[in-house]
Amino acid sequence: MKTITLQIGNTDNKLTQIEWSDFVGDIAIMLEKLDAKIHFFGGPMNWEIWQNVAWVFEAQNDNMIFQEVKRIRRKFDQDSAAWTEGDTIFI
Repeated sequence: MKTITLQIGNTDNKLTQIEWSDFVGDIAIMLEKLDAKIHFFGGPMNWEIWQNVAWVFEAQNDNMIFQEVKRIRRKFDQDSAAWTEGDTIFI
């Protein structure tokens, strides 16, 4: 099975707190709508200076999710998001 890790952040501080909340929310809603099987979601303690979060998930339609991440990233004027995928091997 292929596992995907998606990481987004606001380390450039372009987003206000409300915009950051909306950015994270839009990604979360999109993953839910596209039936991603989420294994993990989290970020640093809320008092840390960097705002970032990560999802680890499986999805049948990963290409559609990839395209949607690009669209949402552009909507919030973010330069990048990190996408890592690979085969999961149980040992």
